[in-house]
Amino acid sequence: MIKFRYLTTIAPCLIVGYLLTAPAVALPSPATTDPIDVDPKFPPTTIELTITSGGKQMNGHMYLANGSGPHPTVILLHGFPGNEKNLDVAQALRRAGFNALYFHHRGAWGSEGEFGARNNTEDAAAAADYVRANATEQRSDPDKISFFGHSLGGFTALYSGAIDQAIRCTVAVTPSNLTLSIKSRIEAGFDVGASAVQRNVPGLNSYSAASLFREVAADYAFFDLTNVMGRYNGRPLMIISGDKDRAVPLAVQLPLAAAAKKAGAKPFIHLIMDADHVFSWNRIAFTENAVNWMTRNCR
Repeated sequence: MIKFRYLTTIAPCLIVGYLLTAPAVALPSPATTDPIDVDPKFPPTTIELTITSGGKQMNGHMYLANGSGPHPTVILLHGFPGNEKNLDVAQALRRAGFNALYFHHRGAWGSEGEFGARNNTEDAAAAADYVRANATEQRSDPDKISFFGHSLGGFTALYSGAIDQAIRCTVAVTPSNLTLSIKSRIEAGFDVGASAVQRNVPGLNSYSAASLFREVAADYAFFDLTNVMGRYNGRPLMIISGDKDRAVPLAVQLPLAAAAKKAGAKPFIHLIMDADHVFSWNRIAFTENAVNWMTRNCR
């Protein structure tokens, strides 16, 4: 099998994505094609749910896949504040045979409690526990749970996937090593006291950019992902980056990919696409690359 780690332009990315994931006979892509046969007894459906984390209730929903299962399940982890939810990816994952769980972290978008980067890692663990506890009812395989996180959610996915060795595989999209990102900005003179930085972020419960800076600065060791990347030895990991990302520059993500390679993550791919932070002009290519890789490695 051909393996690639670094891809730097959109043309090679698309070609390699095809070589990496295409079956011998072309099949309809779950990124763009609805299921042909729907199980009348166990059709795809959506259930609303709540997950308890730290004694607080988090709002969420589960996309249940077609068929009786048990299905592998992907937990999607949103960023800061979570405007991009990647529900198009979640729907494609469902069409590919995964259950897909999306929830709002504590203190975000109506969920109870306080938002925080450390709290988010606890929330991810609570979501995994929720899937395991409700596996029979929700047609899930409790031994096949994966994380898919974007931006701050990419940090959450990498940290939580490293800590919980039972997680099947991890996909981190434009992830930030919070310690590297924030420490470098503070040392460069970033004004944490500026009014715009102090202002609470819409959608979050009394949490601002300044809150994130202070939380990370209070415990650089915890928020330095290089301290946990060694736990990915022999485990499936995918990092997806955009080379035009201004929110989390590629230079911040490259050390994470290097740490994953050094740790011996397997299979491991770092996919670099011609993209901004949210893959605005190539969502289908982004979705296909992510879903195809997860179909090969996370089932």
